[in-house]
Amino acid sequence: MRIHIVDVFAEARFAGNQLAVVRDCAALSGDAMQTIAREMNFSETTFVLEETESRAKVRIFTPGRELPFAGHPTLGTAWVLGHRRPTYRLELQAGNVDVTFDGAAGVAWMTPPTPVLGKPFPNERAAKMLGLAVADLAAELPVQFVAIGPEFLFVGVRDLAAVKRAKLDEPYFRQCMAEGLPFHAVFVFAPQAYSRDAHYAARLFFDANGVREDPATGSANSGFAAYLYAHLKKPIDVVVEQGFEIQRPSRLYLRADANGVRVGGRVQAVVEGTLRTTG
Repeated sequence: MRIHIVDVFAEARFAGNQLAVVRDCAALSGDAMQTIAREMNFSETTFVLEETESRAKVRIFTPGRELPFAGHPTLGTAWVLGHRRPTYRLELQAGNVDVTFDGAAGVAWMTPPTPVLGKPFPNERAAKMLGLAVADLAAELPVQFVAIGPEFLFVGVRDLAAVKRAKLDEPYFRQCMAEGLPFHAVFVFAPQAYSRDAHYAARLFFDANGVREDPATGSANSGFAAYLYAHLKKPIDVVVEQGFEIQRPSRLYLRADANGVRVGGRVQAVVEGTLRTTG
């Protein structure tokens, strides 16, 4: 099998979110794909079951489970397979996702599945989950569940300092999930960023055989674009920075209006090789 490793939502190589793309793998079972995803140990690994010049059928796995959709695997896989074309389509469990390539700017843009904004969640519980005080949370935006295949809890905080202090309380996180609440990850954000030309800083904590922090989360940021559009009641065109706390600086471009959501970023090629499961 062919394998590619790329950095997604990365302005330069060795930044952003790492992704392994495995091709020529239609004969693999789901269990074998899960085993390879654990071996790669990235946030996600994708498996290309069928591909043509314009489309591909793809499955997405974290080290712990399969996902119907995830953002950086979608963008990165489409880039590996079709970035020399203007558009490439991925057929995912969540549906078809089109990725377009802006050759001049070097940015790949995806049109994700429609995010669904869910119920609010108590500020006191959200603060406890992140090891913060209630006073650290943003007053103008609600703590809210958002689903886009993966399910998230969105928690806005007042400033970048609160984003940096956030630390997931793992026992409480698992207690909340055991209650059947509709989320598997926590997305914390602030209306301040590390760079002057960015608008928000964000972090994301999730469970994949243990709690991890994601360097760049295209699905959560797709939901974030819809969340901002719904609550700010105006078209969204912003830059989000993520991954700085774990030395994987990432940059995501978010747009949302009445026509829907688009999320963009740059992709950097790092490794190409072969993968064998026997011999």
